[in-house]
Amino acid sequence: MAVLNTNPEILLKKRKDKDRKRLEKQEQAIERELKQKIQKKKQRSKFIRAETLISNHKSKELESKRIKNITKHEQRISHDDTTTTTAQLLFVIRVPDHTKGLKIPSKAKKVLDLLKLNKPNTGVFVKLTSTVEPLLKLVNPYIVCGTPSLQTVRTLFQKRATIKTVDEETGATKTVKLDNNQVVEDVFGTEYGWICIEDLVHELVSLGDNFKVVSHWLVPFSLNLPVSGWGPQAKLARLQLASANERKVSLAGNVLLAQIDIDKIIEDQN
Repeated sequence: MAVLNTNPEILLKKRKDKDRKRLEKQEQAIERELKQKIQKKKQRSKFIRAETLISNHKSKELESKRIKNITKHEQRISHDDTTTTTAQLLFVIRVPDHTKGLKIPSKAKKVLDLLKLNKPNTGVFVKLTSTVEPLLKLVNPYIVCGTPSLQTVRTLFQKRATIKTVDEETGATKTVKLDNNQVVEDVFGTEYGWICIEDLVHELVSLGDNFKVVSHWLVPFSLNLPVSGWGPQAKLARLQLASANERKVSLAGNVLLAQIDIDKIIEDQN
């Protein structure tokens, strides 16, 4: 049976500690509330130039028109055209939004959410099919894509592959690096016969029947920024990169899905 400590000095010390912690929490709460009020006041008082509002409105109109044209075109050819897109492996990277103040249309936003591309500089493997191609066209201004080589896929797995697991002690979900063949065997060994990471790579590159199983299990690959640093040389490099990657967005409904040398992009950002 536990014996309660009745030492007055110890009890007084514990009481003082509780009071101190309570006061600290109250002060922190007051400080947070004050910061929130200051931030809201700054947002309300932020001056927005008329030119910016006009530019944002024009960008929104053009983007809505682009989405509408592509949707109409795809609906029309789905009834008239019987050709199918040759399946191929794509690695799709979400790029930073180039037009500030432009809210992504709901249709494009749903596609990005479906691809799990919620943040810039993240990438996922996609199996290009007749069904997937129109969806990628909808989000064309927000992504870059291309067919990666086998070596690039392997390098991505070695450096960037992560999965979500549940912590046995806390029950919380956490993201961990995929660097253990035993994990693959435990999850897929019985049903699919996969025993190592190379089996996952093969399933993706070969566009196997269980391509979706692998791509959905992986967390989107988080890539580095293309150019880092804030010095004069880094600034010049960013300007050169922006000029080289400048893409004109077509409003035509029959626009083709643009593909780039994705190996080079991954090499720069991996």
